[in-house]
Amino acid sequence: MRVLVVDERFDSRWVISGWLSELRAGIFVDSAASGEEALASIERTAPNFVLADHDLPDMDGCELARRVKAAPNPPVMIIMAHTKDAKLDAECAAAGVDTWLEKRHLQARLPAFLAAAEGATARQRTEE
Repeated sequence: MRVLVVDERFDSRWVISGWLSELRAGIFVDSAASGEEALASIERTAPNFVLADHDLPDMDGCELARRVKAAPNPPVMIIMAHTKDAKLDAECAAAGVDTWLEKRHLQARLPAFLAAAEGATARQRTEE
């Protein structure tokens, strides 16, 4: 499984990447500091999952998701935000975001989401 972590803050990328790498064997983590870096990385590495902060310096996470989801065979998009917000919920849904999580709940909720999404993707490949 390949995961791209997108966050402008180096310390956030470092902590999340390290935590994901230790979550289980077989997770390969790349990182990007902006939406444009993320788009280039997605083109190069074709991650299965993109975990992006909503507050990026060049575009917000929903705009990144719109661009990513417009391409064929897009990765699963997960947006991280600081607080729960009905407006962000609507923006994420309109952009095709697969889920969004509050950063403070990331460690508690992300593993189950990744496992379920990975299982659904594997079932879909088997059916094709």
